[in-house]
Amino acid sequence: MTMRWTRKYLRPVLNIALGAGAVVGGAYVVSRIREKQDTETRLDRLEQMVESLSGENAGSKRTQGK
Repeated sequence: MTMRWTRKYLRPVLNIALGAGAVVGGAYVVSRIREKQDTETRLDRLEQMVESLSGENAGSKRTQGK
């Protein structure tokens, strides 16, 4: 009797729990990947800004020195 109850009720509950865990785990992995890509994009932008600013400063120092 207990075995029937287990098969009838517990198995669907476990399937639902496993499915929900897979969805939550997948969403977490995707969000971490997006966060990493966003961080890399920001760092690239900052590097470009620093390079352009250092180029402008070098150009203004050359004109002042002449």
